[in-house]
Amino acid sequence: MSKLHYDGKKHQVSLIGKDGKTIGTWTAYNNVDSHATVKPHLPNGSYQVQDKTAPHRHAANANGPYGSYGIIRFDVPGHAGIGLHSGRANAKHLPGPQHPTMGCIRTSDEAMLAIKNAIAGDPLTTMEVTG
Repeated sequence: MSKLHYDGKKHQVSLIGKDGKTIGTWTAYNNVDSHATVKPHLPNGSYQVQDKTAPHRHAANANGPYGSYGIIRFDVPGHAGIGLHSGRANAKHLPGPQHPTMGCIRTSDEAMLAIKNAIAGDPLTTMEVTG
């Protein structure tokens, strides 16, 4: 089973395969909006993934809130709906991965497509957050 690792200091998310090898690493941010309940960012920890074999679908739109491939949700106690997604690719303020979220980690459509394709055959178990 694979896992995701987010490094807040490097602003990167990595997908680690069941063999322990890194499948890919992409730019990602946990820029939390001032109105969010998770502040100032996600706490370090290991979170159980809800969407193990495919992202939870939303309306596919690179400029929408969740991007073209949906969201991979994980269990953050007291904060339902937190996950990894893309979106806001062409926002006027901090476009793409740097655009603020309500507590989620935002990456690119490129990353979400690669992760989506990989987990179809190697289910996710955890999201590890550090930094």
